[in-house]
Amino acid sequence: MTRPARRPSALASSSPFDQPATADARQEAAAAAPAPVVPPQSSQAPTAPQRAAEKPEQRAAKAKPKKLTIYQDEDDSARMRGAMVATIPHEGFTTLSKFAQEAIMEKVERLEQKYNGGQPFPAVGPGVIPVGRPMGE
Repeated sequence: MTRPARRPSALASSSPFDQPATADARQEAAAAAPAPVVPPQSSQAPTAPQRAAEKPEQRAAKAKPKKLTIYQDEDDSARMRGAMVATIPHEGFTTLSKFAQEAIMEKVERLEQKYNGGQPFPAVGPGVIPVGRPMGE
């Protein structure tokens, strides 16, 4: 049995170092780049009690949440897991994702109260927040 022939890559002749030759070409390339997508926001974000009061069939109808990765010190991670495990009977968190989601949304709601009159901030799509190590750190 023979193997099929390999197809050449469309990227074989390109280079990541190819740059537009002039400032005009760079401006044209920047203008042609797609603008970040900002999803429409609802008039009022649900509060933590409203989210907790949702019926199971309402939660099941929602799409699976997107994964979010953060960096955290090992000691802080261990402390977070310890708090979650110790309070399972009292708070009812059954997964670390639910625990972290609730903690994040409580912080978001405090910031909205403090800086935006209790209203949700405008939604920001992925790719808008700078990534990588901040300058000077």
